[in-house]
Parts: sequence; structure tokens; C-alpha cells
Amino acid sequence: MKYRSRLKCLCCNKKNLSEIINLGNHSFADRFIPYKKKNKKDPVYPLIVDLCRSCHFIQSRTVTDPKKRYIDLDYSYTSANSNYSRDHWMKFATSLENKTNLKNKKIIEIGSNDGFLSSILKLKGANVLGVDASKFMVKICKQKKINSIQTIFSFKQSKKIKKIFGKADIIIANNVFNHSNEPSDFLKGVYNLLKEEGMLIFEQPNFTIGTLSLKFDQIYHEHISYFTATNIKSILNYNNFKINHLSKNDYHGGSLRTIAIKKNSNLKQFDISKFLHFEKKNNIYRINYYKKMMNKINLKKEKLLKKLSNLINDGYVISGIGAGAKSNTFLTFYGLDNSTIKFLTDSSKYKQNKFTPLTRIPIKDDKELIKYKKIACIILSWNISKLIINKIKKLNKKIKLMYT
Repeated sequence: MKYRSRLKCLCCNKKNLSEIINLGNHSFADRFIPYKKKNKKDPVYPLIVDLCRSCHFIQSRTVTDPKKRYIDLDYSYTSANSNYSRDHWMKFATSLENKTNLKNKKIIEIGSNDGFLSSILKLKGANVLGVDASKFMVKICKQKKINSIQTIFSFKQSKKIKKIFGKADIIIANNVFNHSNEPSDFLKGVYNLLKEEGMLIFEQPNFTIGTLSLKFDQIYHEHISYFTATNIKSILNYNNFKINHLSKNDYHGGSLRTIAIKKNSNLKQFDISKFLHFEKKNNIYRINYYKKMMNKINLKKEKLLKKLSNLINDGYVISGIGAGAKSNTFLTFYGLDNSTIKFLTDSSKYKQNKFTPLTRIPIKDDKELIKYKKIACIILSWNISKLIINKIKKLNKKIKLMYT
């Protein structure tokens, strides 16, 4: 596949980038293949992460087309997919309601997905507009009576949205701001749509926690920017925003939730020095740190592949639990395809009976696990492992569990 590389930092625009992580060639991690397209080749690109030595912004190197990422195939991830995610977004809505009165507030949710959060905010009295790149997700939103627009958000699109909806009191961009090919243009669009005392709220995986726990599988082509407290502060500062609040939570195995406001806002600025100190203390802006990290990851890979080989020789069927984007990064990097992994299970009806990209592993309902007496399962959705283990052990007590 043809591609180009980013040569300048997405934050400070300087040509001072250094490679820190290289996971080889991958397709899009959120791409799940319907049966009729099973034999069609997937797009493949180098999955490389660079660090800007000037401002410490962390970003993907390969430029991919967002239309290919979100529109070529129906997007399969839904916010309402599990009790865990539903509970998280209900708490998010309650937290927002405790911070400000939502009655008649104009809220734009960029990356509205299946409209689960927008539906809750609407019930709380907000005037909500959903914006999503996926035609399929916008269709689901409209079925839920959520006012929705299908577009890839940008400054240009913000002008069109403003004509339709006007300026917003709150703009939400959970797990989508890091998907933007041009994060500064994204913020320019938000600035254009936001009232002077308005709030931008976005939540993203915490890259610091991910690297410290060796969870490389949150790296994929859909993720363009990799957020730490340092580079959240940097990208906001370059685009006339400041931080009103920053907090950690356990979603996606560790996330940062940011409330940003315009620089000229009368709302208070938040002190993030504790976050910055933690990152500096753990050396995550030193290139040598990532060499050591990749050595540890490769050692884990070697051990698990050996364990799988022994289990197969002992007559075990190998399965994976959880067909998420992180699962696809893990499977591709480990070289685990349908010759080793018989199937994955997932609770989402939008993923079942589809196949993983490149590795072409079929995705089944959890009940598939009942059929086997000798089965070993890799817990791919490690962020909700406790919930998963309780569920699958009830289906089959003989399952042997393995962890990534």
C-alpha cells in the first residue's frame, strides 16, 4: 500500500522526530471483516511511533486515510457493548452533571459512536448533537432519535456544524481526539464551535501507564497522537487552550480525562505538576527507555509463543477472548493467525461472524467455549479481565487461561 510519513511534529511543527517504537506492518486495528469480504486483501502499513525531541509530543509516523479507517467497512465498536463501558459512560454523565447544570446546555459529542453517552445527556435535558465518521454509527444514533451528522471532524467541518447547530457550551471528544490526523486543526474546529466560557472534555488512553505496564497493544493506526499530561498541555497551549482539570481513571486499562477551556476563559487553570513529575521520574521522554521496553516485550512474546506451542502439542485448542482493536495489534505483532488461534469470542453482535484483519481469525459468541474439553484462552481484553474470567469460567470450568 502507498503511504507517506509524517516528517514534522503534529504539535510544535519541528522536524525533530525520533523513532521509539516499531511494531512492524499492521492493518487497521478496528477493521473487522465480513464473510463476503474474507478473501479481500487488507491495507497494510508500518506501525511506528515517534517522539518529538523538541516538545516531547508522541505520534504515529505513517499517514493513513481516515476514510479507509472508518468508512470502507462498517465500524464495529460500540460504547454500549458491555456493562463495564455502559457503567463508565453513565458515571461520566453524572460527573458532568455534578460540575454544571445540563438543562438546555448545547453539547456536541464528536465521536458519538452508537449514541449511548449522547442519549444519557439528552435525558438529562441537554440539547445534543452527535458527530461521527462512521455512517453505520450515525444510523444507529438516528434510530435512537439523536440529532447526528456523519463527517470526519475538522476546522472546515466546524464551520458547517456552526451554521446548523450554533456554538456549544460543551464539546466532548472521548477516544476520538487522538484519532485525528491533524490534532491542531481539530482543536481549531473546537475553538470555532465553543462558547467563550465553554468546556472541551476529552478522554484518551494514558500512554505513560501503557508503556510502564508494557501494554503496546493500544498502539494502532487509528491512534495518531499518544497522550501524556505533558503533550496534552503542549497541544492545548499551541492552540489557545488551557487545562481546567486533569484526572486519571481505569478505563482502557488507564485513561486521562481532560477538561480544557479557552485561554481567555474566566474559569480556573489546573496545576498538573504532579502528573509532569511522574512522567519525568519514569523517563518516558528518553529514547533509551523504549529500547529497554521493546526488549521486555519481545521476551514476553518469546515465552508466550513457546507456551502456546507446548499446549497445541498437548492437544489443546487455542482461543482468544475479546475481539478489540488492541487484540488485533497483539495478534499481528505476535504473528498469531488462524493456523494457531482457532477463534476469538466477543459479546458484540456487530463483531460476531466476522474475521480479524490480516490474521483472519473467526469471531464467535462466548458460548463457543462450551464445546471444548481441552481449550486454552488468551485474555486479549486485559482491561476487563476480571469480568471476562468470571463469565467464561461459568461456561467452561476446564478452560486454561493465559495473559498477554
